[in-house]
Amino acid sequence: MKKALTILVAMLFVVVAVGAVFAADTTFEGQYKIRAWSNWNFDKRPNHLNSQKGLYTGYFDQRFRLTITHARSEFLKAVIQIDLVEDTWGQQRNFRINNNTNGELVRKAYLEFTLPKIGTFTVGKQPVVLGAGLAFSDSSGYLDGIKWANKWGPVGVSAMYFKFNDNVALGGGSEFYNRDTDIWALHLMITPNENHAIELFGGYVNYRAGLPSSHNLGYIPFMGLDLLQAHVGFAGIAYIGEIADMITLKGEFSGVFGRADLSNWTVGDRGLITGYNLYLDASWHNDLLRVGLGFVHGSGDTMSGINANHFNVNFITADEFVFGNIIASGNGGMQDDFGGGLGFCDDIENLTAVKLYFEVSPTEKLSINAAVIWARWTEPVGLTSAYDHPVNYYAGLGKYNQWYNSATDLGWEIDLGLSYEIMEGLSYTLAAGVLFTGDSFDYVGDPGGANTHESWGPIWTVNNNLIYEF
Repeated sequence: MKKALTILVAMLFVVVAVGAVFAADTTFEGQYKIRAWSNWNFDKRPNHLNSQKGLYTGYFDQRFRLTITHARSEFLKAVIQIDLVEDTWGQQRNFRINNNTNGELVRKAYLEFTLPKIGTFTVGKQPVVLGAGLAFSDSSGYLDGIKWANKWGPVGVSAMYFKFNDNVALGGGSEFYNRDTDIWALHLMITPNENHAIELFGGYVNYRAGLPSSHNLGYIPFMGLDLLQAHVGFAGIAYIGEIADMITLKGEFSGVFGRADLSNWTVGDRGLITGYNLYLDASWHNDLLRVGLGFVHGSGDTMSGINANHFNVNFITADEFVFGNIIASGNGGMQDDFGGGLGFCDDIENLTAVKLYFEVSPTEKLSINAAVIWARWTEPVGLTSAYDHPVNYYAGLGKYNQWYNSATDLGWEIDLGLSYEIMEGLSYTLAAGVLFTGDSFDYVGDPGGANTHESWGPIWTVNNNLIYEF
């Protein structure tokens, strides 16, 4: 089905391209990205569970993304963005597969039109980022719905409704078949001048036969509990500003709250949901250099809370926030399982971190950046804590037995990156990082045998990108 759809889309491109010769308002924008990934010690080699036997994965992936925009007038346009190629290949992993059968082929597909005095309407599959993106952001094509927006002087308002997911995968025999999730959201943008912007946002999410995402709530379906419904609200305030053309300030405070109704709970059929995030960033810059300090804090679960059916949730959907190259990196390779891990990729749950960073641009074509990050878990992880070993959230619960009953030391991370324009339209980027893991990663070696105390050791990643844009 995906192959046939790809062929159909390719044929459509040919037709549109011919028509574009006669239609100056049709534009094509594309990006072809080839990435070389090298990751070490996100997991251990089988049968060698000690710090000297970290698992190495190295491979390439590639993606061709095409965006077509047709503007009939300043009041009407249609946009579609499609990922045509998502391949993974590499000698070390010894495979070559096509991943678009598992991903989203169409990332954007919406119609946008403006009615004078009434506002602008956007209908279809569309990206949304509220604030800095900690509590609500999606650019992967999961939001299908309608948005209305208008502006009066310095005040802009938008109202949104989306379908978020569908439970058809549960099967026709299930009472939850075809139940889905509804999202209503309101966004207020205040721009008193061009140097300052304040955002206020909030919304309500109705999960029918579903739950919001968190590491502990995610395992409820496997505990013999029936999913009935969850009512969840979210709200936040964000700011971005420029002072004297050399100091940039930005931040967000957001929260999630609500309840989940389930059956077969051991201590009642209703669970309380709460959680919050705080992000602050200040940087000084000129034409050559930027130096800054960042801070992120996400709440976490406690044993006393879980024992009382009180669960922590930090976001509705989040794929835009980036803090480090490993910790809260916002991205993982197509074959990287650690994307579901505590503190990695899009995850800020139970994370508290401080970052000192700089970026220097010695030439127009070259930019170099580096960062040092100190991080800890907001709430402890360990044998007597609410969280399992951090790696178990993507390697499998129970794979690693934690050495300590309670630990908060996540570790130190050092990042290095650069961007270089090889020629017009072609650039190379590097993103590398090493995480010197703290004692919260320590585990029991040879469980049931010698029960040795093992330190996890450093985790590192190197991501090379060759990017062609047109």
